[in-house]
Amino acid sequence: MKKAVYFSLALILFGLASAENAFACSCVASPDPAETQIRAAFSNSEAIFSGKVVEIKESPADPTRMIVRIKLAHSWKGSAKREIFISTAKESSMCGYLFQVGQKYLVYANQNKNDLWVQNCSRTAVFSDKGDANYLSKLKRR
Repeated sequence: MKKAVYFSLALILFGLASAENAFACSCVASPDPAETQIRAAFSNSEAIFSGKVVEIKESPADPTRMIVRIKLAHSWKGSAKREIFISTAKESSMCGYLFQVGQKYLVYANQNKNDLWVQNCSRTAVFSDKGDANYLSKLKRR
């Protein structure tokens, strides 16, 4: 009887020790060139813009989501409002993009009914003049 208990405990400990971390949200990196990825993201996004985050707050309708208010700097696709509100999951493990107040971003947003939303698997990133912006301007002119 004692052997069975010890064997069971050893088996449980072995199982726990060999377990790998599991993440609920994982993004697959594309082997395609950046221009191809940007062109696909341009086609698949409802809105693409740059702007500075001025406020982040929990969604009153859904405590697992955050509402991000962004002061628009430039729009390549979609809304040209001066301020844009987007939502994202609260946690990166739930595919949420973790914005920071005061930081400027290039945002690739999708739309669900009237709401724009972002996930961390999109091309959304801290804004850089050397990033996607130059290629997006070329796409917009076409």
